[in-house]
Amino acid sequence: MISSSQIKVKAQEFLRPVAEVIGSAGVSPNLVTVAGFFFSLISGLFIATDNLLLGTVFFLLAGICDMMDGIIARVTGKTSPFGAFLDSFLDRYADFFPLCGLTILGFKGDNLLLVLFSLLSTVGAFATSYARARAESLGADCKSGLIERPERFFILLFALFSGLLVEVLFILALLSNFTAFQRLICAAEKLKK
Repeated sequence: MISSSQIKVKAQEFLRPVAEVIGSAGVSPNLVTVAGFFFSLISGLFIATDNLLLGTVFFLLAGICDMMDGIIARVTGKTSPFGAFLDSFLDRYADFFPLCGLTILGFKGDNLLLVLFSLLSTVGAFATSYARARAESLGADCKSGLIERPERFFILLFALFSGLLVEVLFILALLSNFTAFQRLICAAEKLKK
């Protein structure tokens, strides 16, 4: 069975030559991180105004930036604690903006299921990330769970491409929150020792 980490390693190998070109042009990894933040914001704005085509395009650009910033940092030797912090910090906003756009779209269209599943997907994404960070701050490694950020990205991308927003967001909400509770259980087991 192919794991998420194996796919991530293969994607990084594939994108490495592109990252080397971008890095040699003097583009900093932090700039790519910030660009991804703005692409995600623009994506959310387009989604909120029911322009799913442009919303999807900018969501995809944000995802590419999210994959590229770390690779550029490694190939240029510009990894830093601040860069890692900035990436994680802005990732929370990048998680929020498209889902916020879908929540607004649901409100405008009187689609309460879209609103509900968008909000549940948001809290699931945040709880998953928070659980890992908080557990690590207390000395427990809790990276386990059914889906992580890359999987959430592709599930949401499929929702936007397919137009099956309610159906796919129901799955995203379910899996995101399931993962958050998996990490809660992991933390409980490791921190009670």
